[in-house]
Amino acid sequence: MTEGHDVFISYSTADQGIADKVHYTLEENGLSCWIATNDIPSGKLYIDEIGAGIKSAKIVVLIYSSFSQASKYVKNEIHMAYKYDKPIISFNIDGSEPSEHMGYYLKVMQWLPAYPNPEDYLEKLVVDARELCNEKNDVPVVVDFTNFEETDFSKHKHDWISIALLCLPFYWASFIYMGITASKKIWVLMGLMYLIPTLMVLILYFQIWDYLFIKYPMFILFVVIFVMFWILAIIHGLVIRNEFLTWKAILRFSSTDDELFNYLFEGYINAK
Repeated sequence: MTEGHDVFISYSTADQGIADKVHYTLEENGLSCWIATNDIPSGKLYIDEIGAGIKSAKIVVLIYSSFSQASKYVKNEIHMAYKYDKPIISFNIDGSEPSEHMGYYLKVMQWLPAYPNPEDYLEKLVVDARELCNEKNDVPVVVDFTNFEETDFSKHKHDWISIALLCLPFYWASFIYMGITASKKIWVLMGLMYLIPTLMVLILYFQIWDYLFIKYPMFILFVVIFVMFWILAIIHGLVIRNEFLTWKAILRFSSTDDELFNYLFEGYINAK
């Protein structure tokens, strides 16, 4: 169960950098915060944890921008905040005007312009947040990023998974090598077919993979499909390898006699 806290931070993933600084600054000034990258336990459903996080917060700080305005997840979070009657501070970082939908929920809430440099307005944000949380405001506000670190999604990755993924392109590249060596265009095409999605997975994993699981549980299904695809490709690779080794053995046996080679290889193919 989500424990009570002072602030729920709502934002678009495109604004992760400023969200991290808002989170850091509020925490440094004595306000406990809920933020998705830190407070969604592994294996939990995103939507359930978000609802519990908003319900148990005293206020919501919305990092408002053109990105958050377009995010259906942010819209859902603000809708829930409105439903639970939570005060909302809209920390507007790029001067975007609220859409009709967002304006309905935000028109009676606190609007804090914070552009062009949002860091210059963090002190005001802390003061306003303390006031809404009924916290004492006689303590000086500290805005110091000396020990600040941005969210690093890669810290949760397992080394053995990383090593396995890094080896995958070499495996698919073997299809291409065997295809070129044996003049089998179909093998080359198969290698490319397996290689391209593998590279896509590598990019996702090493860049934003962890957060995709936090934000979009549907990616678990994507992983299941990829693992099945991977197993199929390995089985296919073993079949191709066997045929390739046979091709090499026949080539050595027949030397430069093309007629003999074609006869033996066609006999092998038909025997299968």
